[in-house]
Amino acid sequence: MQMKRDAALGLLILRVGAGLVFFLHGWQKIFGHDISFVKEMLTMAGWSLPDGLLWVVAIVELVGGIALLSGYFARPAGFVLALGMVVAVILFHAREGFFIVAVPNVPLAFGFEYHVILIASLLCVGFAGPGRWALGDRLGGGAAKGATDSLGASNAIAPRVSLRP
Repeated sequence: MQMKRDAALGLLILRVGAGLVFFLHGWQKIFGHDISFVKEMLTMAGWSLPDGLLWVVAIVELVGGIALLSGYFARPAGFVLALGMVVAVILFHAREGFFIVAVPNVPLAFGFEYHVILIASLLCVGFAGPGRWALGDRLGGGAAKGATDSLGASNAIAPRVSLRP
């Protein structure tokens, strides 16, 4: 059996998966627990960040997750979130090593293996764009009618709704 290749579907799955991770992390920081919980968790791990920066991180994660999930402003969100992950790795996770270790009788290590796959996913969205099934195309933010996107998919089928007068 031969499988049909569909880059737009693959990009949709990648974008929604990464978007869900960031949306839920931002939601948890803002609504699930308050920022003091996040600050306490970081302090226990030997890290310290001011409250204002924690709020910025939480809001960027929440809004960036929404952008990835919807496909609207997904490219800039991909780059901004990837940069945030690189900073997190450099400042906090690199000294813990590559692997995330959570086994009995071994101290928990917050390595950066998880961040590598997130950064790669975010850069894919940043460079390739959100793909065919993105809200940005539906709101007039995509390519011109009849053009093709970066994955070679025709945009002529997708209905255009313009919010401009």
